Amino acid sequence: MLAGKWDYNLISRIQQANDIVDVISEHLNLEKKGKEMVGLCPFHTDHKPSMFVSPVKQIFKCFACGAGGDVLKFVQMRENLTFPETVRRLAQRAGIEIEPPRRRSDGPEGEQLDSSKLEKINAWALKNWVENLWHPETGAAVRKYITDRGLSEDLARKWQLGFAADTWDDLTSKAAHKNDAAKYLTQAGLAVQREQGGCYDKFRNRLMFPIMDVTGRVIGFGGRTLGDDPAKYMNSPATVLFDKSHSLYGLYQSRQAISQSGTAVVVEGYTDVMMAHQFGVENVVAALGTSLTNGHARILRRYAKRIVLIFDSDVAGKAAADRAMEVCLEQKIDVRLAFAPNGKDPCDYLLEAGTEAFKDLIDTAEDVLEFKWSVLNEQLEGGQNLSDRTEAIRRFLQTAALALQSRQMDSVSRTVVLGRLSELLGISVSRVEQEIAMILKKKRRRPQSNDEDAQATQDFEERQDLVSKAQREILETVLAHPDCFPRVSERVSAGDFGPNEALRELAQAIYGLFAEGIPLQLSQLYSRVESAAAANLLTELQTAVEQKTNLLSQLDGALAALENRTHSRRIQLLKQGMDKDNELKQMLSQIAQKGPNLRNAGI
Repeated sequence: MLAGKWDYNLISRIQQANDIVDVISEHLNLEKKGKEMVGLCPFHTDHKPSMFVSPVKQIFKCFACGAGGDVLKFVQMRENLTFPETVRRLAQRAGIEIEPPRRRSDGPEGEQLDSSKLEKINAWALKNWVENLWHPETGAAVRKYITDRGLSEDLARKWQLGFAADTWDDLTSKAAHKNDAAKYLTQAGLAVQREQGGCYDKFRNRLMFPIMDVTGRVIGFGGRTLGDDPAKYMNSPATVLFDKSHSLYGLYQSRQAISQSGTAVVVEGYTDVMMAHQFGVENVVAALGTSLTNGHARILRRYAKRIVLIFDSDVAGKAAADRAMEVCLEQKIDVRLAFAPNGKDPCDYLLEAGTEAFKDLIDTAEDVLEFKWSVLNEQLEGGQNLSDRTEAIRRFLQTAALALQSRQMDSVSRTVVLGRLSELLGISVSRVEQEIAMILKKKRRRPQSNDEDAQATQDFEERQDLVSKAQREILETVLAHPDCFPRVSERVSAGDFGPNEALRELAQAIYGLFAEGIPLQLSQLYSRVESAAAANLLTELQTAVEQKTNLLSQLDGALAALENRTHSRRIQLLKQGMDKDNELKQMLSQIAQKGPNLRNAGI
């Protein structure tokens, strides 16, 4: 893959190697209907099969919600992946190697690990650790530990648990015959450099949990000590692949269940996640020994409409839940909290109470404001000093403000909360509202542009509904009659399309194909548009093309409308430039009247 540019021949090869019927059938049931296949659309609540898949055209379209595209777009939308992640996923499925971009050395250590090489090293380490675990003698005690925890052998194999042996050189000795092994193992975070030279294994006598990204790559590891090491858990250090503030354990295994249910359940530990899956609750993930971060929340927001936090009910667990809750509110995610009774963690609670009780714990999770209100009452009734009481009230006000900002509080809830606070604090409701407004104002305070002319230009563009319609008609005509493209390109360029991003992206893809002399085909276009919005637009336009017969007769009018918009925009930009020129002339005139500054003649 070229740096900064896609190798479209490679993408086309990946596209052709993944039959769309085979891929979609891995996600949902398809039935034959004439020349096409039909199934329930996974992109909306579908009770009557609305998604049609064409084996001949290698595209899909839902006639209910409008989703559509090729095999790349189906996987991208279904898995909530970025375009590069989708390409990588389908390349792996087809056994196609993707050449990583070359990196320049950025330090005295010489060549740095690229993501592809690091991925292979992680896979090699995992293979060794998995072999250790299932070795009849080496892993016997660790396997007993796993079963004593209540985890089944099938689950341990499915989640690829491993065992880092209780030696200093298990990995390093096995890699010793490879060139630069010590350097690469150290850069991958699997070994530690010795002061006197050489290196030793970072993970020793630990149960190893592989951490995967959403595409299934092993990006890092978590290790639980099996001895008396004071560091109970240890994670891989940050690498080009791994950042624990943007990684969630179990996301690869949970992503589909989260998307289908609309709810992501966040717990604290690796075994909490695995036990939930063992009991059939598969929309569960964990942060990696750290508080839930904004990065975690942004990832989960791609899959879930609601997050339920289930942390330990001890003081530390409640503090972690409190921090995680504020992160979710800042990211405008519906968030609720639940705690297993009697101070149990989710793993032990599942073993004791079972699946239905755990599901009930999720379904009855407490509203964030109710939780904060109960905490506030506990703190105020605890006989704290004035400073502590003031801080507790301030924190509740901050939560209420965040809930308002994230639209989690309806008008009734707002009235109730304001009334409670007014009574509690002994101040008027209007004063409470002022305090909340001040908090929101501080959070919203950002530098804003004073460029009124630029804003006017943007407003002008966004009001041009007729221009947007003209742009669609131009693209429809080119799709239906590719031979008319020279006539189009003489009058408008790809840069004239917009401000709608999907229209602009699709126009750039079409112009790019013609510039390279490649025949205009749907498969080629789908492989060149990266966003799902542009793919859906292409599907929509292609459907419209099949129903229209007078596109050529409307082309001149559509081109004229776009030309007029482009002409008007240029005139407005010129006027802005002239205004700035006049300001410059005034400044030069003032300088001339004052005379030259000879002491600064070189400036």
